[in-house]
Amino acid sequence: MRVSKTISGALALNSSLGRSLAFFIGILLLASVVTSIWTLTRSWERTVHEAERSAINLSVSQARQAEDTFLQAELAIMDIRRTASTMDLTHLKQPATNRYLKEIQDRLPQLHGLLLYDAQGNMQATSFNKMPAITNNSDREYFIYHRQNGHAGVHISDVIRSRSTGELVIPVSVRINDPGGGFAGVALATIKIDYFRHFYNYFEMGDRDTLSLLKTDGTALYIRPFPEEVINRNFSASPLFTQALMTQDRGYATWVSVADKVERIFGFARLERYPLVVAAGYDKSELWANWVRDSLPDMILNAMLLLGILLMGAIVFRQVRMNVRNQTELTVLRDELTSINHTLQLMALADGLTGLANRRQFDLFLENSLRSSRASGKPVALIMIDVDHFKRYNDFYGHVAGDNCLRQVGALLHRLTLNTDALAARYGGEEFALILPEADKNEAFMFAQSAVQLVRDAKIPHVESGLEKPTLTISAGCFCLTSDGSRDDVMQIKEGADRALYLAKQQGRDRAVSEQA
Repeated sequence: MRVSKTISGALALNSSLGRSLAFFIGILLLASVVTSIWTLTRSWERTVHEAERSAINLSVSQARQAEDTFLQAELAIMDIRRTASTMDLTHLKQPATNRYLKEIQDRLPQLHGLLLYDAQGNMQATSFNKMPAITNNSDREYFIYHRQNGHAGVHISDVIRSRSTGELVIPVSVRINDPGGGFAGVALATIKIDYFRHFYNYFEMGDRDTLSLLKTDGTALYIRPFPEEVINRNFSASPLFTQALMTQDRGYATWVSVADKVERIFGFARLERYPLVVAAGYDKSELWANWVRDSLPDMILNAMLLLGILLMGAIVFRQVRMNVRNQTELTVLRDELTSINHTLQLMALADGLTGLANRRQFDLFLENSLRSSRASGKPVALIMIDVDHFKRYNDFYGHVAGDNCLRQVGALLHRLTLNTDALAARYGGEEFALILPEADKNEAFMFAQSAVQLVRDAKIPHVESGLEKPTLTISAGCFCLTSDGSRDDVMQIKEGADRALYLAKQQGRDRAVSEQA
């Protein structure tokens, strides 16, 4: 509460000028903040879009590079297969064939080696200078695959470690058939993982940006910059395979990498000829850090603009507070005079003893109620009340006690009119009146009975009442009238209520009587 009051005083919100200025400066600040946020948001969206475009372009270009790499290996082993299919692999002229394979390998820098195996998995020729210690590879996945499958297409296997050199390689192989269509052996080309490692390192990328070559079954052949342990790991649960590649062969998306739980902006492209996919990923947190660093000058300028607006507002509000202070002093004097006039007006309309409406307010309210009755067509009820044997009360208890008695009766009648449109007034002496706008005969009579019962229940002592129970009572007469605009309406309703009151007294007092116009 104290803080809000301080803020209100500082901004002079208690004045129309202060509120107008606060509204204007608030709108200006809001517009500046919204504009700054919108500009920065657009800038970040452009940065993300550029990263997405860069990622997909990089993945597409590397997909083409990978396709060319594997196509060259495929053409090499296809050529070797055509040559090998015309001869018996077990009777090859090994030195000549080795030289032939070596010549092909020297033309293709991505190749680790070229090898020929017979139907039993024995190595019959190699592009290496000498035959390795282990020459039977019948246990390798690619050999088993071709022995069990008769199609003549290219098969790309998971990464293996070469038994000849110990290097990590990707086997690319084709089946060799004998003239009768039976399995005669395998022609194999191995592509160096280091070839992709060196090639991918040419690109300027962040420490946590990735460039990946994977099989479409989710097996990783190489992922830059991860260590060798990630090779042959299956990432088929990655969003790349569960979402992205399900609907398109190339595109971009943002997801958390399965490999290291880092959120990246990925671009991906599936190779057209081979069951491979290339994915390029940019670390989103690093992209954000770079964007913040590049956008820092704009943020500082925006902050300085906001600060300038605040300083300007502070100067303007200072002048407004000074004007408000001067106006407040004049307003206080005016309010004091208004309060005095209001108090005098209330005193002029209130009874000094009971605090109820006095005769003047009674007359004004009755006239207004009759005027409303004419407009609405609904009746007005007047209840005249007289304290029974009040002269005896004064004679026995004294005038001071009599005044207190009238105050008690006035308080009871006031309580009765709470939460209603009725007016309770002191009519004169020990007489009171109740005006009930829009009340019919039954409502007025019930109201009058309630007044009589309320005073009776108060049990104000009155030993000279002449009743069995020595308590104070009142008599009430009520009269209803629907005004037709006649000047005699006021007199008619008063006389009707007086007649009813007279009947109540005639019938023994301590009761309410009703008359209808």
